[in-house]
Amino acid sequence: MAEPIIEINVPYEEIEARRERVTRAKRFETPDRVPVIPAIAHRFLVPKAGVSFADYYRDPETMLRAQIMGQKWLMENVRTDAYSITGAWVGAWTDFQNTFEAGSLGCEVVFQDDDIPWVGPGWVKTDDDLKQLEAMDFVRGGINGRQIAYRRAMIEVAEKYPVRFLGGPVFYPGANPALTHTSDGPFGVAGDVMGQVELFLGVYERPDFVRELLRIVTDKLIAWLDFCWQEEHLPTPKDFAWTDDLAVSLSAETYRDLVLPFEQRLRFNFDGYLSLHMCGKSDHLLEIFRDDLKINELQGFGYQVSLDRIASVLAGRVVLIGNINPMLIHDGTPEQVRQAARQVIEKLAPSRGLILQDGNNIPPGSPLENINAMMEAAETYGRYG
Repeated sequence: MAEPIIEINVPYEEIEARRERVTRAKRFETPDRVPVIPAIAHRFLVPKAGVSFADYYRDPETMLRAQIMGQKWLMENVRTDAYSITGAWVGAWTDFQNTFEAGSLGCEVVFQDDDIPWVGPGWVKTDDDLKQLEAMDFVRGGINGRQIAYRRAMIEVAEKYPVRFLGGPVFYPGANPALTHTSDGPFGVAGDVMGQVELFLGVYERPDFVRELLRIVTDKLIAWLDFCWQEEHLPTPKDFAWTDDLAVSLSAETYRDLVLPFEQRLRFNFDGYLSLHMCGKSDHLLEIFRDDLKINELQGFGYQVSLDRIASVLAGRVVLIGNINPMLIHDGTPEQVRQAARQVIEKLAPSRGLILQDGNNIPPGSPLENINAMMEAAETYGRYG
């Protein structure tokens, strides 16, 4: 007996129009208007699927079903130019959030009943700890080993979850679920395994120790990502999206001296479309992103970033996705969100390559009318031609 199809009540023609709009924006061409893709992740969506976080992380089939139903809710209720429910962050995905790297390098991962998992204390303190870290099987140990098992379990039940947009073909999000082939970046992962306070102290008191830690971590990250490309049969050139939020607190000089060589090793392992995310006030690092990391896209750039500065350094050269204050979306009014969005559009849209988003990650409990106010602003102020 055939499984009932999960209908997503968005016309297929609309999905294709969204795809075209976003693609044109990312090519610095002229879409009909500025695209809008609110960053709504699983802390927001898992409850919409009617499951607890404990059950979501306990069982791969529950994870798959919840992701599909959460995205069904999003696409039917949020005004967005998102056009796909498959792939990391938006669909069938072995979702262990920002714990999978530290949780495969000896850190405890705390699974909660009512929220996403968190990384426990760091443990790397000595040269002997570095040797132990380097000997770890990062690909098949810890959370990464669990990811591999969850992916295979999702594939086994994929046919139970057929999905269709209105008027479109049936597809199966679980047929090729994504492993987490992104990264929290060398410095961010080093902060997890060493402890963030200890890492910042080490930057100034033990820089050689920190460099060795970053070398080991970077080697591990690249090994995992190469495995993902092989396991999932991902295409080439290899696109890559990563973050390194923790590094935003470093000066440009320290970032360039200590962190950049490892960021470059990670980034230049890939030859496709490169997307970097960094929360916070990254004004002082923008030239490094552009000239040394040669990114194609800055995703979810922080609401603290100066629009004038990012316009002068990156607009027209790097795709910019951001930067409405998420707490304004949570606590403000629709009119306040519209005006904040208007400011972003007026500063950045003339150079093309803008996708309107929060900066970054809309909190659970944010009013739907505030989220949708971003699209209202794009329709009113973000039309081209």
